Amino acid sequence: MSGHILIVDDDTATIRALGALLEDAHEVRFATSGARALELIAADPPELVLLDVVMPGIDGYAVCRHLKADPATADLPVIFITALASPEEEARGLETGAVDYVTKPFSPAIVRARVATHLTLRRAGAALRDQNRHLETLVEERTRKLAAAEREKMAALRRLVAGVAHEINTPLGVALGCASHLGDRVAALARQAAGNGLRRADLDRFVESAGELAGLLSANLVRTGDLVRLFMELGADRRGRRRAFALAPFLEEWAAGPEAAVATAAGHRLAVSCPGGLTAEGEPAVLAAVLERLVRNAAEHAFPAGTAGRITLSAAPDGPDGMVLRVTDDGAGIPPDLTERVWEPFFTTRRAAGSIGLGLAIVHNLVTDRLGGTVAAEPAPGGGTVVTLRLPLCQPAPP
Repeated sequence: MSGHILIVDDDTATIRALGALLEDAHEVRFATSGARALELIAADPPELVLLDVVMPGIDGYAVCRHLKADPATADLPVIFITALASPEEEARGLETGAVDYVTKPFSPAIVRARVATHLTLRRAGAALRDQNRHLETLVEERTRKLAAAEREKMAALRRLVAGVAHEINTPLGVALGCASHLGDRVAALARQAAGNGLRRADLDRFVESAGELAGLLSANLVRTGDLVRLFMELGADRRGRRRAFALAPFLEEWAAGPEAAVATAAGHRLAVSCPGGLTAEGEPAVLAAVLERLVRNAAEHAFPAGTAGRITLSAAPDGPDGMVLRVTDDGAGIPPDLTERVWEPFFTTRRAAGSIGLGLAIVHNLVTDRLGGTVAAEPAPGGGTVVTLRLPLCQPAPP
């Protein structure tokens, strides 16, 4: 499989060795510094970069971080090839954004195999993006024939699919690199044991490295599983028994139950304010799912770590056939320019802290599609945020 590869190393002997290894099957270019590598990549991006870590001026880690921070090169696969073989350096390289980590002296067969694997993955991703663009074209043709509300639904679906692909590809790529490297470590240890060359220090390094890689692998697979679970929840049917129910007892019972424990366990006060005699007809399980997401979002995002606050559920009639339900917190609040965006799938201001950004998108879908209402967020008087749901007293029957 021919590919366009950039080799970056300040050691000309390593460049010659890698070039001789790859140039018979690939188009190979070279750079002897991080600065020159960034210039070549900006002028003509390769399909894959083999990158040394220790270089004068801009080192390999800085080059990799620069590439991952630029949307034009964020998906460019980087394989570190370096003499730094400690577990800490390997973990650092993968955390920086590299897809793989090969230590010197390298095995020619391993280098060729890693290059072929990551070129295949990159091209598969490019093919997926081409298919997405084709699907977007078909969707746009269909969209022009739909009403304004339907057009917005299709646009939201495209954003959702793109967000799912991006969010899942990142942890899967890191997990694949960790698994591949762990397999190589096991094979190397087996060869040392078979040749009676295994030392205690080698075994200690292997155990430490394997632990680091297993931790990265586990964390990224858990994140992938969380994404899949939330994506399934976004489209879940949630059919429940339809019945008439008094709203005040329902809210009181819900606030005292396990679904509200995410707030009370963190020390927040959860209060309910609802007049008696307000009765709704529909599926209370759907309303409970909406409340759980809103209270969880307030508990996790509204207050600084270690700070307890107050979350209030309040309800009131809204005309003869409707009700208004509010979830109010006295936390940090949402900037006014973000109050509309919080409902978008994968929008979050706390991605660095592990937030995925699907909770409020799930709320929006349930409120509009299942409860037949509207939902909006705005600053609360005196600070904090108030989320307002306007719902019919008789919820629409599910299709």
